[in-house]
Amino acid sequence: MPETKDPVAALDAPDIPTRAAGARDLALAGTPEIVDRLLAMAKADKSPGVRLACAAAAADIISRDRLSGSSPEDTRRRWLLAVQGADPGLNTGLFQVAAVLSLPEAVNRIVVGLRDPRHDVRAGACVGLWRLVASAEANGDAALEARVVAALDDKRARVETRVEIARICAAAGFLSALGPARRAAEESIRNTRKIADEVVARLEAPPSGVGMYVDLGIDNGEARAPGKPRTYMALLSATDCVTANANVSRHAPGGPMRVMTGKLPGEEAASAALQVGRSTYWAAGGDDLCAFGDRVVAAGAFDLLDACEAVIGTSAAGLRVRGAALLARGDARGALDALEASVAGKKVPGDAWWFLAEALHVLGRDDEARPHLEKYLSKAAKKAPFVEEAKRRLGG
Repeated sequence: MPETKDPVAALDAPDIPTRAAGARDLALAGTPEIVDRLLAMAKADKSPGVRLACAAAAADIISRDRLSGSSPEDTRRRWLLAVQGADPGLNTGLFQVAAVLSLPEAVNRIVVGLRDPRHDVRAGACVGLWRLVASAEANGDAALEARVVAALDDKRARVETRVEIARICAAAGFLSALGPARRAAEESIRNTRKIADEVVARLEAPPSGVGMYVDLGIDNGEARAPGKPRTYMALLSATDCVTANANVSRHAPGGPMRVMTGKLPGEEAASAALQVGRSTYWAAGGDDLCAFGDRVVAAGAFDLLDACEAVIGTSAAGLRVRGAALLARGDARGALDALEASVAGKKVPGDAWWFLAEALHVLGRDDEARPHLEKYLSKAAKKAPFVEEAKRRLGG
């Protein structure tokens, strides 16, 4: 819910809380036309909190146009001049603006900030650095990776900052950072050394990324609500995956690929993310796994579902997918075993009880199916696929 009725008007409010609230609302729904105003306030407002909120809002707005390139280069250069014309100590949030401008000079602004003598400026530059490299725009950009990794060996930066750069590289899937990360670890002590060693361990044994993902049409670091699922992907290896959207197919992931860390808007914890080309795939939940399985089953591609066995796993959702697939293949007894195990687990998909009842129905055990139909109806939405049939079997 917006905090203000008119966020643009709120920027003129005499009180600090209203101006900050207007900036936060614009971060969620503002358009590029307001960026110049936000950048002016990010440098000139009397309140440090409002300055930070305006810089963050400008960065969030620009992030929504980052991959589409809809903001012209001359406009982005005007915004960069506004950022360059301010002492970063005045507002460290301006590093986030530089991060989303898609300009080489903006990258230099962040790199220089990493070796600033002021702690808060270096911290702000690290935030900007993560926002720079997290986007799918950076996926496969060897020149950008080389420039960021080179900052790890820049002795003008404090060692704790270099360790933070290494941590960002590891989270971004920049595996070429291993050597410099080891050198930074050797120079570290106490808590910084512990963090550095953890980063080195991740770079030495990076995650394979094998798992289930969903494309929600949102970039990593983009300030916008996720859309509806567009494509489900079961990544089987670095060169093999099964995707399900309008079609179901098995192929090699197209374009450059990296396994990284990401966080969807509104989520507190980071999770695994996968970028293929300019698309970001997010770690799938139980509902996504079921949707993937249903699409593969509907396509009759049981061989592809079998290939995804390890990825589907044995969670409640995975067992529900197995049970529904076994039913579709005519194995009601095998389906019954899988579905009974599914409903005994945690985070059970709501329709698992329908498929369990269906397995019992096929086996001629309708009396045993009744409580599962009732359980399904207690959880299902009014227009869920099997609601009417479940009601019919229960006698209306």
